Formats: sequence, structure tokens, C-alpha cells
Amino acid sequence: MAQMTGLLTYQGIPVWRHARILRWVTQIVSGFLAVVLVAWFFLNIGGAIQDRNIPYGFSFLDREYQTPIGHHFLPYESSDTFFYALGVAATNTVVVSIIGVILATALGIVIGVARLSGNWIVSKLALAYVEFFRNVPLLVQLFFWFYIFLALPPERDGFVFFDRLYVNNAGISTPWPVPSDLSMGLVWLGLVLIGVIAGVFVHRMLLKRETMTGKASYPLVSGVTTVVGVGAVTWIVLMVAGGESPFVISEPVPREGPFGRVAGGFTAPAGLLALLIGLVMYTASFIAEIVRAGITSVGKGQTEAARALGLSNMAALRHDTFPQALRVIIPPLISQFLNLTKNSSLAGAIGYSDLTNVAKTMTQTAPAVSIFILIMLSYLAMSLAYSLAGNLYNRYVRITGA
Repeated sequence: MAQMTGLLTYQGIPVWRHARILRWVTQIVSGFLAVVLVAWFFLNIGGAIQDRNIPYGFSFLDREYQTPIGHHFLPYESSDTFFYALGVAATNTVVVSIIGVILATALGIVIGVARLSGNWIVSKLALAYVEFFRNVPLLVQLFFWFYIFLALPPERDGFVFFDRLYVNNAGISTPWPVPSDLSMGLVWLGLVLIGVIAGVFVHRMLLKRETMTGKASYPLVSGVTTVVGVGAVTWIVLMVAGGESPFVISEPVPREGPFGRVAGGFTAPAGLLALLIGLVMYTASFIAEIVRAGITSVGKGQTEAARALGLSNMAALRHDTFPQALRVIIPPLISQFLNLTKNSSLAGAIGYSDLTNVAKTMTQTAPAVSIFILIMLSYLAMSLAYSLAGNLYNRYVRITGA
């Protein structure tokens, strides 16, 4: 009996009382039960689908979609396949989410800092913004902004600014750079990307030198100059070698005819603009509170020490308080990025062709179950990508303190 008891010990502790063993057993059992539950769930769904003769499968992906997509960032024709159409719709969603995340983060930081302003009017205006946009449902806000655009004049009677900017109920048309030659444009963009990497390297190197020596090295100016210099030099070289600029400016021009639509340039449709404005204003109100809470989590002694060294309030915030607050800010900030991406699925309510809206249209001629499985996997992939990028940056901040 004593020998059996000795075999059931780990590091001199009985296995039924060892914390590490209990944790591993709990995790293994929990994982096994989760797999069994998921398998049971999908097996039941599969059985129900077969019993009710619900169409399923993915063979439809190779068929022609034969339905227009209102707005698309990638080239698209109705003769393209279902699979490509889903890719076009997913691109619309990804572009909206990336632009929305950038704008919402910038606006949220400004509002969050304004909440802590010593100016009573500024702080109260920021508070009013947060309370209003955070407590009004997002769908209501999307409808509000969409009807604002619908109230604008039609395209043939819209507003024209500087003979280049057209504003009407169809959207906003602006000049836009387009590649004169696709291969040359891609080469220039690739070289600019190399310039950006070089600029980041120069910035970090000079920043480290400035920290170690105490001498001004102007890392930000030097980094930006590196990027601009690489872009300008490569532009001139490609223009001389190819005989034309890598990119030219396409300007919007009104078409003749009763409808007077605008051709050329880039037209951001009303649905896209309403969606972006709604997502940004709504998400920024939550980010503002996250930023405010992160800044207030840093002890006042840190700010007082920075002020004692002669730093202004803004310099103290930028170099001392905010870097420390990032440890608190980043985890909930990632959640807001995920929420913005998932909330973009409301675009169908205002007629914008996002992934969910296009998928809903596809269910008229293709199996709904299969389509929405693909949609769920697509949103899952987007969310995991944001989580991975955010967690890597969060780990970097925690390790380096940057």
C-alpha cells in the first residue's frame, strides 16, 4: 500500500493534492468535454439538415454570381464567381474596419485627453460627447447619418467646391491618384515600403542615441525625411526610366445627361460615409473612456516629477504619462477594435455592400447555411488577426516600456 502511495506522488506531493497536476487534469477534461460538445452540436445540425433536405455544400462557389455589388474597392463584374464576390465584399469590410479603427483611435485619444483638461468647457464638452454617443444605439446613429446624406441635393444639383470636390446625396467625389502603369505603380509602392522600414530604423537609432547622449538628434524629423526622400528619389528614377509618372491624378468630372453622374476620381458613396462616421463616432466614445481611465491609473507623482523637470503638460503626457498608461489602455482597446469590425455588419441597414449584406443577397441563389458558415469564419479570422496584432504590441509595450 505504501509503495502504491509512493507511485501516486509527484515532487513528494500526492497527485490528488498537487496544484499543477490538478490544473492539467482540469484543462484536459475541460478540453475533451468542449470537443465532445462541439462535435455533438455540429452532428445534430448535420442530421437536421439532411432530414429536412436543406441545401448545403460549397460547390456554388465556382458559379457566376450574376449580381452587381453596389460599391467595391476591387475590380468586379457580375460574371465573377461567388467566391470572388465574397472576397470583394470581405475587402469592403476590411477597408472599413481598418480606416474606422485608425480614425476612432485618433478621435478617442483626443476626447479622452480632453476629458481630463483643466479647462471646464473643454472637459464638459468631451463628457457630453461621450455620454451622448455611447448611449445612443449604433443602428440609430447610422440611420441618422445616412438620412443626413440623403437630404443633400441630387448629383446634378450637388455642391461643387474648387471645381474638384463634388458633394451630393450619392456621396463625395474627390481627385484620386491612379497608377499610370500598374507594374510601375506597384514597384514604386514597394520601394516606398522599404523607405518606411528605413525611416523607422533611422528613427529608433537616433532616438536611442538621443536617450544615451542627451543630445538632440531629431529622430522624428529624420525618420520622416528618410521616407519622403526615398519616395521622391524613386519617383524621379521611375519617371525618367518609364517616361511617365508612376501615378497620375484622376479628377472627378460631371457627365452629360439627365442624371448628371460624376465620372473619374474617387467617389465615396453615402452608405460608406454614413457607416464610417457612425462607427467612428460611436467607438471613439468608448475609446475615450478607456484612454481617460488609463491616464488616471498612472500616479500623480509621475506627472509632478515630469513637470519638475521642466516638461510642459503636453510633453509630460506624451513622454511620461501616456507610455505608462498604454499597459492599461491596450487590452480593452483591442476589444473595441473587434467590436468596430463586427459592428460593421450593420452596413446592410443603410445599403452598403459589406460582407454580411452581400452574403444575405447570395442566400437567394445559394445555400444559406454554407454561406453563413463562410461569413462566420471570415469574421473570426478578422477578429483573430486584430487580437494577434494587439496582443503582440501589448507584449512589446510590457517588455520594453515603450
